[in-house]
Parts: sequence; C-alpha cells; structure tokens
Amino acid sequence: MSFFAFVYLARVLGVSNFGVLEFAGSVLTYLLLIADGGLEMWGTREASKTADLAGLAARVVPLRLLLASVSFAILLLLLPLFPQYPKLRVVLVIYGSTVFAQAVNLKWAFLGQQNMARAARGLVIGQGLFAGTVLAFIHSARGLVWVPVLRLGSDLATAVYFARWFRRAYGRFPLVVKLSGVSAVLRPALTIGLSLAMGLLNYNFDAVLLGFLRGATFVGWYNAAYKLILVGMSFPISYFAGLFPALSHQYFENREGFRLLVRRTVKLWFLFAVPLVIGGTFLGGRIITFLYGTAYMNSAAPFRILLWSAALVVLRWVYMDSLRATGHQALDVRCAITSASLNVGLNILLIPRYGMIGAASATTFADCVWFVMAYLYFRRSVLPGERLPSLWGPVVGGAAMASALWLTRPVVWPGRAILSLVVYLAVQALFGSVRLRQFFEMSQEN
Repeated sequence: MSFFAFVYLARVLGVSNFGVLEFAGSVLTYLLLIADGGLEMWGTREASKTADLAGLAARVVPLRLLLASVSFAILLLLLPLFPQYPKLRVVLVIYGSTVFAQAVNLKWAFLGQQNMARAARGLVIGQGLFAGTVLAFIHSARGLVWVPVLRLGSDLATAVYFARWFRRAYGRFPLVVKLSGVSAVLRPALTIGLSLAMGLLNYNFDAVLLGFLRGATFVGWYNAAYKLILVGMSFPISYFAGLFPALSHQYFENREGFRLLVRRTVKLWFLFAVPLVIGGTFLGGRIITFLYGTAYMNSAAPFRILLWSAALVVLRWVYMDSLRATGHQALDVRCAITSASLNVGLNILLIPRYGMIGAASATTFADCVWFVMAYLYFRRSVLPGERLPSLWGPVVGGAAMASALWLTRPVVWPGRAILSLVVYLAVQALFGSVRLRQFFEMSQEN
C-alpha cells in the first residue's frame, strides 16, 4: 500500500518535488535510527524471553522518548545546512516529529511474544491509513507539505493501536526514566543500533549524497527505482520481522531446530530472489515506465543494478539476524562497519563521475562484502562448519529464465514475464527445490 501511494505521489508531484520528498525521507531514516538506538530490536529479543512485558516497556519507552528528543534537536540544529530545495525545511521538520510516534510504538513487544497477527493488524492499519489519505487529499504538487503530515498521522494511529492492546494484555507502565540499570540496557542496544546505522548507510547514503551533489531531480529518479525494489522486498521484510524472535528462541531451546531454520530460510529466499533479479534485469525499463511514466525512464539503469543489491540483502539477512539473535552482535557490527565504510568511500568516489550508476554500483559491492562476512562469521562463531545449502535448482532455473526472456524479445513484456516464470518453476520442479506448500508453511510460521 505504501509503495502504490508513492507511485501515485511520483506521478502527481513531478520528478523534482518527488525528489524533495524522497530526500527528506532519506534524512528521516537517520533521525529514526538515532531515536531508536537499537532499543526496538533489543526489546524484541528481550520480549521473547520474559513474561514481565510491562516492566520491560517501562525501561524501553522512556529511553526511546529521550533519544527521540535528542534526534529532533539534532535535526533543528542542522536544518540550515540542508540544500535550498523548495519547502524542504518544512517537510523535514514535520517528518522529524515522527520520531516521537516511533518512540511510543509498542510493536516490538508483540513481535517478541510472536503475536504476529496482532502486529500485522497494527501495521496494516498504519499503512492503509497513509495510502488512503494520500489518494484522498493529494492531487497536485501543492500537496507536497501535506505528505509528511499524513505520515505523522498514520504513525500516531499505529502507536495508539499498539498502546491500546498492550494495556489490555500486559497492563500499564510508568513513563519515568530510571538511571539505575540504564547502561545494562543501552550497551547491547547501542551495539545493535550501530549495526543498524551502518546498514542504513548502505541503504540510503547514496540517495542523500546524490541530493547534495546532483540535485532533487536525480534523487527523484534514483528513489523511484528504490521504491520498486522495496515493494519486491516487502514479503522478505515481513518474514524476517518474525524470524528474529524465532531465531532467538530456537537457538537457546533447540540448536538443531535453529540450524534447520537457518538452512531452510536461505534456500527459500534464494529461490525467491533469483526470478526477481533476472526478470527485473531484462524488463526493468518497461516496468519503470509502466508504473511511473516516461518522465522516470532514467530510473531504469540504477534499478537493474540495485536489484542485485536487494538480493544480497535478503540473503545476508538470515546470517545477520542469526548473529544478533545469538548474542554475537559485535561480529555483526564488524560486518556493518566494513560494508558501510566501503559504501561511503565508493559513493564519494563514483557519484561525481558516474552519478546514479556509480551510486548503485557502490551499494551493490558493499552489500556483497557484508553478505560474505556475515556468512563467514556465522560459520565460525554460531554454527561452526555450517555450509550453504544446495542452490543448484535456483541457479539453473535462473539461467533458463534468462534464456527464455532473451529468446522471446518480440513478445509483449507481460507475456515474456509470465512465460519465463513458468520456465523457472518447471526447473524447480525437476530439481525438487522448496515446494510451494513448504514455502507458505514457513511464511506463516514467521
């Protein structure tokens, strides 16, 4: 729903105004990260191991509100340094206030307790409210400033939903910061937060730097491609939100079950990622113009490169979450710092000369390094000697799919997409890869 809302916004706002919105959104992700400080993931992990959810929330929420205040103050101090794009500062301030809605959001408690149905309803309410109000009230470029207002409203509605159900299930808790024991909470949380920060640098440092060096129009083109990537990743993101507490529980309760869960997840998402990458590489230009219009044709080239980055992110996620869930977050931080450092350095080197192509290439290379490091650390420290599962089915299927797309070039692109996907699935049937039934069973579990 969020994706289609932003496709609509890309059309009605125009490339330049959409670029201003996306630049502000990229800055917002850093503010949200500072405001969270890794506390949401730490709280999720701890909620999977405790019955005193009210006591845990009493420790987490006040700290998140404190960090949110720090984050918003940093935004106000840095506001004069941002580019002189029309309405950018107003959009940034309104967007920035969403850090407080995030701070009081208790979604993490339901995720930690593996109450996925309740968490899903809350998230759907928020996204549905945002998408619905965007379609109802934004009809031209003059509505730019109202987009962050609607985002703030949907975030507050989500927070109210989770607060209401938390009170029913676990009771009230005081919003008082207690200094005793704060270091015991913040130390592991900030370690996780540092890893998340490095991941964020990998994700959108390129878009922010493009905004400073090339202008809002380039951000509009580049982030239009990223939005399409994110909708393809929405299913994996939902899955991994449930996988993290499951990994935490399995590792301490059933080590063999943990190993099988990791192997099945890697095989599952490799099977899922290959057709998206192959199909997007061949049909990226047609898909971009179909969704956004010809004004966004320049988004096609970075889109084809970023597809490979997305596949690497999905594949590394299971090893990254395994390190965090098993108390090896320091190793994950090493991976994150190495990858982010490469990303930042390569972006600074490549964007002035190659623009969006350089940005996408830097991100993809950095994500490849992170994946390799995360797997090697996992194999050394979590499950020594654990190998990758057999992936020949998706590899051969991907080659067959690419051949089908190449040979059917005269056919209209939706027909080529369907035919190539049939070829890919036929190869999986021959190799006996993960069955469709097993795919949905694993998705429901997580």
